[in-house]
Amino acid sequence: MIPTGIVPEAFTLLSAIAMVTEKVQVGTCVSDPHRRHPAVFAQMVATLDNISKGRAIVGLGLGEAMNLEQFSILWDKPIARMTEFVEIIRELWSGDKLTYNGKFWRLCDALLQIKPVKRTPIYFGANGPKTRKLTAKLGDGWLPTPRTPQLYEKHLGEIKRAAEKIDRSFEGFDPALYVYTAVSEKYEDAFKQLKKIKPQIAFFPKVIEEAGYDVKIPEHLRENLYSEIILNNEGLKKFEEFGKYIPNEVVEEFSIVGTPEDCISRMEEFIKAGVRHFILINMGPDPKYVLDVYSKKIIPSFHEIH
Repeated sequence: MIPTGIVPEAFTLLSAIAMVTEKVQVGTCVSDPHRRHPAVFAQMVATLDNISKGRAIVGLGLGEAMNLEQFSILWDKPIARMTEFVEIIRELWSGDKLTYNGKFWRLCDALLQIKPVKRTPIYFGANGPKTRKLTAKLGDGWLPTPRTPQLYEKHLGEIKRAAEKIDRSFEGFDPALYVYTAVSEKYEDAFKQLKKIKPQIAFFPKVIEEAGYDVKIPEHLRENLYSEIILNNEGLKKFEEFGKYIPNEVVEEFSIVGTPEDCISRMEEFIKAGVRHFILINMGPDPKYVLDVYSKKIIPSFHEIH
């Protein structure tokens, strides 16, 4: 059965959020280079940045079938397309006229009559070797899906070395992490909540194996499951089947879960691995409790430490 719920357009919603906030950064996690022309995307982000007074950030990924194939949107050669996409939006944000002749887009004396308040950082949701190299070349930050602290450190090292090879400074680069969290007074209650969504926490078989888990995942579930799945009954059944092969230990290692003290300890491990920016997905069990404990206990503890 298709999941229930409303999924609004991100930038319309972010503009509304920007109007009722003052400090929080607003951005996508993540958009893709396929659904919008780069000039349209650049104008949308510049508008959001002006509304928020310079708080916009951009997360970009290579795209997912569920957002593209069902709408007959072409998404071939995603890395080459992403490279052109970023080059174009950066040039348009400068405020100068742009003439560009690429494989995917052509612009002639193109000019946006709006630009960001300041340089808008671009984060890449890079989960493979090729996209990590792209992150080193074009990204202001890295925003991968969940993984262990050890694997995060290893992959961040790949990005740093790739940047060094092209003589690009790593100063100011922002290593982030998209990660699920569940917090409760009892560890068991928090862990039980995350076990329900195992396929969402660890949906790349190769990443699970690279983290050191010897999982016997059938071949039909192995290749790029998340990016290629279609949002229909067959696709959802496939996703649920995949979850049966994920060990419970993966949920613990790929998330921030447990009591407030457990979560503080886990975040320390990720910080030692290089994370500087956490994008937390609040899974409860009581979402209000999670927000409260992060704001009053977990985050203040890091202000004291760091």
